[in-house]
Amino acid sequence: MSLFAEQNVIGALLTDPECLSRVYDRLRPEMFTDGIMGLAYVEFLRGYDNGYAVNLVVLNEKLMGSGYPRDIIGRELKECVTVMSVSAEIGSYADMVIAEYRSRELGKILQSVRPDAVGVNQQIGQLMQQLEALQEGGKAASKSLPDIVRENEGLYFCEKALDKLNLGFPKLDNLLGGLEGGDMIVIGARPAVGKSAFVTQVTSCLAKQGKRIGFYNLEMKEKQVYERFLAAQSGISLTRIRRAARFLGDEKERFLQANESLKKQGNIVITTGSKTVSEIRHESRHMGYDVIIIDYLQLLRPDVTYRGNRYAEVGAISKAVKALAMELNIPIIAISQLNRLSEGRENKEPNMAELREAGDIEQDASVIILMWNLSQENRSRKGCKVEKQRQGETGKVVLEFNGDLMRFEESEQSVKEAQKWADQEDDDCPFT
Repeated sequence: MSLFAEQNVIGALLTDPECLSRVYDRLRPEMFTDGIMGLAYVEFLRGYDNGYAVNLVVLNEKLMGSGYPRDIIGRELKECVTVMSVSAEIGSYADMVIAEYRSRELGKILQSVRPDAVGVNQQIGQLMQQLEALQEGGKAASKSLPDIVRENEGLYFCEKALDKLNLGFPKLDNLLGGLEGGDMIVIGARPAVGKSAFVTQVTSCLAKQGKRIGFYNLEMKEKQVYERFLAAQSGISLTRIRRAARFLGDEKERFLQANESLKKQGNIVITTGSKTVSEIRHESRHMGYDVIIIDYLQLLRPDVTYRGNRYAEVGAISKAVKALAMELNIPIIAISQLNRLSEGRENKEPNMAELREAGDIEQDASVIILMWNLSQENRSRKGCKVEKQRQGETGKVVLEFNGDLMRFEESEQSVKEAQKWADQEDDDCPFT
C-alpha cells in the first residue's frame, strides 16, 4: 500500500505540479520508503522553493547522479504516471504515506523502550514527548544524556565516522579539526585582502570532496563569479580572461579544459543578488546542501527594519544565520567586513572585536578566522589566524596569494618570520 500511495503522489505531481501546495507543509521526503520516489519528491520541493518547473525530463536528468540505473529511474517514473488516478486525490495518498511513516516510527519508539522501575516516571515523560512529536509531524527536541551518549560514543578514538568538512589548507584544517553541522564560521578581513577569493577556493575544494555547496555571493554578478572560478581552474590570469582579445600559447586548451571541468561541478549552486536570511532558508531547506557560503554578512537584508539602528540590524542577521546553521545542521561560512581600527596598528593585525557593526557576530560564531596583509607593499603575503574556536585550538598560518589566479597556498613560514620579512620589505621601499 505504501509504494502504491507514493507512486500516486509523484504521479499527481508529474500531472499537475501545482497540487504540491496541498501537501507541502505535511509530507516530508523521509516519509517515503522507495528511494527513487523520495528523491523525486525532493526535486519537486526544490523546484517549488526556487521557482522552476519540474517534469518527467527534468526528473530523469536530476536523478541520474543518484546511483540508480537510468532504465530503472525511467521505468519507475513512467509507472507513477500510469498508476495515478486523479491529481485531486494527492491529499488522500499523502495521508496514506504519512500514516505508514508514523506506523514505522511508532514501532521504533516502542521497541526502544526498556521499562525500568527506578526511572519509570522519566521514561513515561520521554515516551509521551516522543509520541506527541510524532503525532504533530516532528521529532522530540530533547533527549536524555544517556541517549546522546549511546548515539555518539562510537564516533571517537577510531576511524572517524563523522564526515567533517575541510577547507583545503592542511595547517588551517589541522587547527579547525573539520567543520561540523550547526557551526557558523566567520571569515573577517578589511577590503582588498582577498577574502572573496579565499572562499571561492574553499568552495572548489569542498566540491572536489563531493560536497554540495550553496554559494550566495551578494556583491558580484554571476559572470564575475564565473571568471574567478575560471582563473583558478585554468591558471590563466584574471586580467587576461577579462581583457585578452585572442589566446596565446596553450591558453585555448587550458580555457576549454577548465570550462569542461566547471560544467561537471553541478554540486556548486551559485546565487547572486540581494537576499534576506529568510529567503536563503526558504531556497535552501530542500537543496541538500552540505555547507552554505555567504559573501558577505553585512550585505544580507534584514527581515524587519530597525529604524536606522544598524548594529541591531546586523546583530539580528547574525543570530538568524546561526539559527539557520542549527536548523539545517550544516556549517555556514559567512564573510564579514572589519572596521578600520586595525589600520592604526603597526602590524595591521586585526582582532575579533573589530568585526564590523556588531558584537553579536563575536558571540554567535563558532569559529572566527581573520586575515590581513603582512606587508603594505607586497600584498601577496597574508596573515591568517583562527581567533576563536569553541571546540578546538586557535593559531596562525601564513598564506601566499596569487591575486591574478585567485589562489592561496600555505607558507612554511610562521607569522612572526613572515612579519619580519614584511617589515624589511616595507623599510626598503623608498615610497614608505
